[in-house]
Amino acid sequence: MKTILFLLLALIPLQAWSQELANLTDQRQHWSIGVVAFEGNDLSPENLYLTHSFPLLLRERLEAIPFHFFSEAEVLAYQKQIIAKEQQRLVNAVTADRRARDELFFTSTSPQQKATVYEDRIAANLAAIQELRDLDPSLIPFPESRPLRFVSGADGQLIFERSVRSPLRLAIQERLDVLLWGSFEEIQSFLYLEVNVFDAVLGENVFSYSDAAPPTELYDLVDDLVAELASVLWGRDWSSLRVETNPPQAAVWIDDSYQGRSPLTIPYLLPGEREIRVQAPGFRSVVRTIDLTPYSEAVQEITLAPQPGESFSINSDPEGAAVYEGSEWLGTTPLSIEKPDDLRRFLLRQQGYLDFPLYADSAVGETVTAALDLEDLDPAGIQSRRRDELYRAFGAFALSLPVPLFLWGFGYDYYVIAQVGAPAEAEQTATALYYSYLATVAVSGGLFVNLLVRLVRYLKAADRKA
Repeated sequence: MKTILFLLLALIPLQAWSQELANLTDQRQHWSIGVVAFEGNDLSPENLYLTHSFPLLLRERLEAIPFHFFSEAEVLAYQKQIIAKEQQRLVNAVTADRRARDELFFTSTSPQQKATVYEDRIAANLAAIQELRDLDPSLIPFPESRPLRFVSGADGQLIFERSVRSPLRLAIQERLDVLLWGSFEEIQSFLYLEVNVFDAVLGENVFSYSDAAPPTELYDLVDDLVAELASVLWGRDWSSLRVETNPPQAAVWIDDSYQGRSPLTIPYLLPGEREIRVQAPGFRSVVRTIDLTPYSEAVQEITLAPQPGESFSINSDPEGAAVYEGSEWLGTTPLSIEKPDDLRRFLLRQQGYLDFPLYADSAVGETVTAALDLEDLDPAGIQSRRRDELYRAFGAFALSLPVPLFLWGFGYDYYVIAQVGAPAEAEQTATALYYSYLATVAVSGGLFVNLLVRLVRYLKAADRKA
């Protein structure tokens, strides 16, 4: 039984390697960037703040970049790195198996038989290592782009405080793809600025910038510097787009990717044809195709046409009440508006009258009329009055119920008497009592309807603002 188990274990490396070779890929979800506090050489005390504020400013300006597009050199470097990591994993597995195999000769009673399992696994892993050495890196799947993410320090600080002696070592320690670092040097009232971008996979600086300016003019360099850095971090030519709509707060999609609500500026897009889709509740959608040119901002002003739909009318007594939905003013009564798809709360407001809340959804009728109460009436008093009216209506309805019951009982007695041969007056009395019974039932029904009306008015009064 043990021999069979060891043979099955020996097949695991071959199956695992075959599966892993088919799925050999980089599992990281982001392209990570770290920003390091700049070095300060011979800075006067009043300029020491630049070592932190300037890199923070660069990070803030660059955080709008959503993706990094890889160059051919980067893709090849990442593919080679994937292969190297897999080779290292297999080398570690071979080392561990050899150590375990050698220990069998000191701890097992039948070392040769059990060592065969490790020998087979070692051979399989060595064969896999050789396959990786012969593997064409371009066969490793790798995406065209990845979401770009700025990495913060362990304590949440936006920039790393470590001194950059070895960019590669710092990038590896912090698991960064790219490191942005730089320095300031002050010479004769001039600040000499140097900014570098180090790519950990390529193992070299992919961007270097240097310039000099007086402290008062240093921030004039930021726009040009950010534009050059953006080209490196974005990895392609870029365009920006500003969308303005009427009405505002319309939802904006670019190539079926939601961007936000107008007015908005999308700073980084690939040049070329892009489809813009704009939508707002109650308006027709607009779809446009535009051609974005590199390193420029396109402005799109879009006016949405109202979408005709089923509507209902809001009236008030007296007329002229302002109608609001949330903080948005819709108009004054009488007012026709589109029926909402879900339950909405409207507010009718008129000077000298209390606010009137109105709830409506797609099932609302064609016309809704609101009776406004004068403002000098105390809302608590209105609620108390509506409650008293409800109690009185309930009392009247409750008192009316015994009357039809008694009439029905008396009428039935006279009807029985008439059936057993009593005088004709008994039949007439039974008929009169029957019609009286119907009349009192109608009165009780009317009192019940009145009770429901008073209940609704009381509930509305309870919803008023105090």
